[in-house]
Amino acid sequence: MIILPFSCAGKRGWDSAHPAFSCKEILDSGHSKGKRGWDSSHPAFSCKEILVSGHSKGDGEYWIDPENSGNPLKVYCDMLRYGGGWLLVSNVEFGSPSPKVSVETSYRGICKSHMVLQKSAMKELRTQLSFTQLRFHCRKKQGRTFHVVTASNSSGEAVVRYFSGQTDEQPDACGSFVRVTSDDNSELAGICKEWGRLRSLEARVGKWGHGEDQERLYSYPVLRKNKYHLRVQLKITELEKLECDDRSGHNNGTDGDFWRVFVR
Repeated sequence: MIILPFSCAGKRGWDSAHPAFSCKEILDSGHSKGKRGWDSSHPAFSCKEILVSGHSKGDGEYWIDPENSGNPLKVYCDMLRYGGGWLLVSNVEFGSPSPKVSVETSYRGICKSHMVLQKSAMKELRTQLSFTQLRFHCRKKQGRTFHVVTASNSSGEAVVRYFSGQTDEQPDACGSFVRVTSDDNSELAGICKEWGRLRSLEARVGKWGHGEDQERLYSYPVLRKNKYHLRVQLKITELEKLECDDRSGHNNGTDGDFWRVFVR
């Protein structure tokens, strides 16, 4: 007689007493012997799926395959902040020198360490992943921290649609986001009525964005004109400006300053 390990008890498909309908059912029920997302042979659909399935090992790198293509990506998942399950889609850091930043036109560029996504990449990613929230998080050690999450309502959905390239209509700011009070100490989060600039150049209109096209996620996604900006300015792959709730000059920052965007 073969005595099965205690940990097998009740797992679908692990023994004759608990058969599964199919291999897919075993995978979907979280009863695969491999941890979802821990290696390329057991990729997950998303960071959120890893969290919900109980396979999170904390913040760090995981494997996902949103297209179920057999060609998974190694990505960074934030599993601890604001409920966890966040996929990193843009990451810029200030250093001496600052790491080179790639501008990605396809969502598959999220496997790189330092990158920003253009509108086309965000649109492609939302088609595959159907994410419903964005999280903007930047910090300057000698400045402030901006940290907000789009709200789970129609106003928040409008923001996701805009930055995913599903509409060019700049969404209303007020009522569309939640301040992450654990570390946000920004000026911008408290003055949503003064956000934005339209393509007509009219400013302080209470909108997200600056009228940008492909660069809308990282070039002034939030600003109070001439005073407080969120912005990454690049010269090809070289970081020229990292603005986080400030209006700073070229190469103005401290090692460890960062600018990040996540989706969930």
